[in-house]
Amino acid sequence: MEPTVASRPDPTGLNRRALLQGGIFAGLGALVATAPFFADSPAAAAAAPGGPEPSAARLKLTKFKDPLRIPPVLRPRGQGGHDELTVRLRTADVTLHSELPPVTMWTYEGVYPGPTIETVSGRPLRVAWENHLTGNIPVTAVDFSLATGPSPDPLSNYPGTDGCQEVPGVAGLPPWAAVHLHGMLTGGGNDGWMENLIGPGDVQLSAYPNKQAATTLWYHDHTHHVSRYSVYAGLAGLFISRNAEERALNLPKGEHEVPLILSDRNFGLDASGALTGRSVHKVEMVGAQRLMRPHHGPYTLVNGVVWPYLEVEPRWYRFRIANTANSRIYRLMLLADGRPVPGAFQVIGSDQGLIDKPVAVDGALNLSPGERAEVLVNFGAFRGQALKLVNTFQGVTPGASNQRNDLAEPDVMQFRVADRKPVTRFALPPVISPTFKRVTPEDLPHDHPHRWVVLVGPGSANLPELWEMEEIDPAGITFPSAGIVQVQDAQGAVKTLRRTAMSYDEGRAFTAAHDGVETWKYLNLAAAPHPMHIHLAHFQVLSRENYDVTGFDRVTRGSARPIAFKAASVLEAHELGEKDVIRVGTAGQIVPGPNGTPGELVTVAVRFPVVGRGVHHCHMLEHEQHMMRPLVVSPAAHLHRGGAGGHH
Repeated sequence: MEPTVASRPDPTGLNRRALLQGGIFAGLGALVATAPFFADSPAAAAAAPGGPEPSAARLKLTKFKDPLRIPPVLRPRGQGGHDELTVRLRTADVTLHSELPPVTMWTYEGVYPGPTIETVSGRPLRVAWENHLTGNIPVTAVDFSLATGPSPDPLSNYPGTDGCQEVPGVAGLPPWAAVHLHGMLTGGGNDGWMENLIGPGDVQLSAYPNKQAATTLWYHDHTHHVSRYSVYAGLAGLFISRNAEERALNLPKGEHEVPLILSDRNFGLDASGALTGRSVHKVEMVGAQRLMRPHHGPYTLVNGVVWPYLEVEPRWYRFRIANTANSRIYRLMLLADGRPVPGAFQVIGSDQGLIDKPVAVDGALNLSPGERAEVLVNFGAFRGQALKLVNTFQGVTPGASNQRNDLAEPDVMQFRVADRKPVTRFALPPVISPTFKRVTPEDLPHDHPHRWVVLVGPGSANLPELWEMEEIDPAGITFPSAGIVQVQDAQGAVKTLRRTAMSYDEGRAFTAAHDGVETWKYLNLAAAPHPMHIHLAHFQVLSRENYDVTGFDRVTRGSARPIAFKAASVLEAHELGEKDVIRVGTAGQIVPGPNGTPGELVTVAVRFPVVGRGVHHCHMLEHEQHMMRPLVVSPAAHLHRGGAGGHH
């Protein structure tokens, strides 16, 4: 059976005939276009609330001019006991805003974001990821700095490369790739190991058990050392699995179930000062040490459209929100008449599936890079109004700009609510997933392993560090000592930790038992937050606690006095479910100085249902290269063969 295509306008900004000639529909699956793109109706526009607005100074593009596009959907074909799909990596010209010319990007199947792969949970899936990319990476990489320290209004708030220098070695990067289906519980051989690259003409064959609950995952390039550029070039897309439990809920569906795939970009300028649309990866290098700040682009894209709008009915909607940005944390609020809507987001799911009951968000919905959340929003009370989804900072008026914190333009998108009678057929269910259960420390085996991972600010290489630690006897140790950290918990007990490994290729890997459970404790001693991701596993967050980190000697790189417990913190709504990324550190304003932002200790209960070699790392892509360590999951019997731990 040949793949089928819905007879709707193409949602990609690409020419439909060119797509057909390029063979986008020849893979193993049905590609369904679900919404028009840049196809405004003058009559409809006149009747709708809201409308285009100018963006912040020097950003040049009109906000809310273009409709949100919905990525096409790929559904695999059944082949007996499993499903199959072919997805091609292609170089294509993509339109990101109607005031920008089409720009060359690296894509999956010629669209950005890539097609949404939709599957049935429990059906094993085999994907052939074919590399048809051409040319060098379509990203201009530059940096800039002030020897006196960070700028109050950095150049990264604005387009172009004036005042910057080119980052050596990026312009000539050839199209190697490694596809990682983020959050899929699959063995190490199918996980998209970042050093097992495929070049043009080659194929990555991956088998995914797909035994997970109904959930929202995403796929992206994971090429070692350069993922911050390859994902930025366009290699990202959504993955959805469904099951009977989810269908029984009768949640909003069809056009009322909408993906919101968030990313940010900066763009180039031509000689006349006009925007070219080419992606510019521009970062600030702070001070004489040239400490790299994570990338934050001034243009927010939703589903690959810069500042789009979405026309909605006065009724409930289901949104699948994924933060696919390199490093930006999105603190999302919904504003009506410039004021936050209390409880606007009813969270029903997290990274790895649905939670037990809906939880209203009090304040902002904080999503760090790699995190996803499923939310329900009721527009029934806002008929005939325009609402804004904005990104904000703690301590900053929602909807206001803040250049110092890379928030030149806080708006994300606009919702235009039709002026008609509200639809009231759907009611918020009191129970979402009756099969989901929150884990408590009492549920864990009494003899399960404990791991410590300490996140530290820039060291001798002027880069933030990830330290794997082991607990030791403090006898004979002089404090402070390099790589030694003491931690005092809420009961006053002190543990002494010694660094065992830091760089990617240093020391033995954490080795976990297949189907085992472990407690991992992430301690952040740095000012900046870090979203931590574990491959080959999923976890639940047990606690989030604030710690006094002023006892850490940043010169010696060890604690002069114990890092001491201050107070327990509250988990956010989307942190109550199964996850694969957790933010460690505040999502709000970063306060400099020795008594500034408190440290955080986040404790998670990790399960390892698959076997193989993977990694754990920070999902800020600018940190991924140097905040990454290998991880091995092995059959339990193999761990003990030949001696304790299986090491020979």
